[in-house]
Amino acid sequence: MDSTSIITQVNREEEQLTNFPPDRVPSSKKPRQRGFLNTLLCCFGSNNQGASNPVIAEENGQYSPKLQGKFLLPPVRHQDMHKICLIIDLDETLVHSSFKPISNADFVVPVEIDGTVHQVYVLKRPYVDEFLQRVGDAYECVLFTASLAKYADPVADLLDKWGVFRARLFRESCVFYRGNYVKDLGRLGRDLHRVVIIDNSPASYIFHPDNAVPVGSWFDDMSDTELRDLMPFFDKLSRVEDVYTVLRNSNNAAGGGGSGGGGSPAFPAPLLMNGAALHGGGGS
Repeated sequence: MDSTSIITQVNREEEQLTNFPPDRVPSSKKPRQRGFLNTLLCCFGSNNQGASNPVIAEENGQYSPKLQGKFLLPPVRHQDMHKICLIIDLDETLVHSSFKPISNADFVVPVEIDGTVHQVYVLKRPYVDEFLQRVGDAYECVLFTASLAKYADPVADLLDKWGVFRARLFRESCVFYRGNYVKDLGRLGRDLHRVVIIDNSPASYIFHPDNAVPVGSWFDDMSDTELRDLMPFFDKLSRVEDVYTVLRNSNNAAGGGGSGGGGSPAFPAPLLMNGAALHGGGGS
């Protein structure tokens, strides 16, 4: 296998957080020739043993719900019965990974590809530990990544020391739509009024933008505070009956990528698309 044709990963040049109409999906997590790490994390080739292809959900350029198949998640556990389901992305949301040595890497994960073991250096986003513990108490948390399981699973083992993730979904659980790997929340087996996704890539949640809490892509800025700043918002969101009463208004208020008013009924301050910043409503 050609190691330069294995993945896709958000890079600094592509990083954008704004609203995209369905016919102009950002290419932040779509398969292309992007180098070794890019291919491993999102677009591992079909000849990868043990990994199935994502669902192809495109007929004449249109999304086809009939191709969805069975639910991705098992039945809700008793202790999570009344909790909102929080779908959490991995790469550039919680961590950033590289095949180039990083002196301050939090983890070094060996990944075997075609008989050769490669070292993946993983940096944790600031406040990721506190964030996971906080949402783990209040939500049914599920890791959902477009990355390959042989990389993402050991990273999740090291990252989630508290057993926050009730389930882990990988690339084969994504829907391949218009050249992108999309996380179709409708296939989870959960009431969409009780599902939230936090992800740095708008392409990942293009089917359900009103369920999304956008977050900026993170690479190595150790002064970043987005996860910390989002904690008060998620504390409040965990107590609502219908996430749309908050997220639809918040995302619509930020639809132009600006910071205008028009907050939601439940939260007086809007959640901004450009950085998912919170103002007021409990502070940071």
